[in-house]
Amino acid sequence: MKFAILADIHLGDEEYYKGILRKVNQEAENLVLDFVQKMNTYTKPEFVVILGDLVADSNKLDDQKNAAHAIKLLARLKCPIHYVAGNCDLKNITEDKLAKLFNQDNLYYSFDSNDFHFIILFSKAIKKKLVLIDEEQKTWLQDDLAKTDKKSIVFVHHGLADQNLKGNPWFEGRPEICLIANREEIRNIFHRSGKVAAVFNGHLHWDKLDVHDQIPYFTIQSLVENEDDQGIASKAYAVINICEDKVDVEIKGNYPKKFSYSKHVQTAPGLSLLNSKF
Repeated sequence: MKFAILADIHLGDEEYYKGILRKVNQEAENLVLDFVQKMNTYTKPEFVVILGDLVADSNKLDDQKNAAHAIKLLARLKCPIHYVAGNCDLKNITEDKLAKLFNQDNLYYSFDSNDFHFIILFSKAIKKKLVLIDEEQKTWLQDDLAKTDKKSIVFVHHGLADQNLKGNPWFEGRPEICLIANREEIRNIFHRSGKVAAVFNGHLHWDKLDVHDQIPYFTIQSLVENEDDQGIASKAYAVINICEDKVDVEIKGNYPKKFSYSKHVQTAPGLSLLNSKF
């Protein structure tokens, strides 16, 4: 089973943080077109997941225009596309409007492909003070996992692992705006189900693998992040291959990396095994 992930496109104005150009957003359109060409010509995935933050949350008019434009660019993909809502997408666009732009009935849902079940979650940021999976969605998640007999893969914008944020240029010392507050409760739902094989998120603007209770949590780098302070966009995207209980994640772009996880062997740069039980 092969699929691809693109995270944090941030179509819009360049963004500086602490005086450094961190998001090379002016390259976003060309990078998306390059991604589409590579998917259609070489990778040919079963589907593509966009992990949220299509836009750079500039203002209402620009965000709606840029979101629609990004979706139009991605529509050139010759495979199904599944969208995750990001916090930047929702700063100036309502939830209903965003779901309509995504051509979805809701911002969380599930689908099957080949022998796997896939779950799109909606992590909601509340006034930059808290990020949650709400009670209604938690109930839906438990019911959804109970109904499937397939191995399940989860996608969400914010982080569900207990990540060590040291060295993160955006979020060191600020876990409340990048990690989901009730993440332990959500992870327990995954663990109790016995069905979740992997979880993927964006938002944190780096590549990471963390493991809780023998479930790997992969964080995928932003397409436009100035990863090494050289003013160069990362061009990052991920190609995922899953076979039985093994998950291989290859990060493409200017800073390629490989992560591999199974219950027996794990290889990855900077792997953190949190609450794992081997």
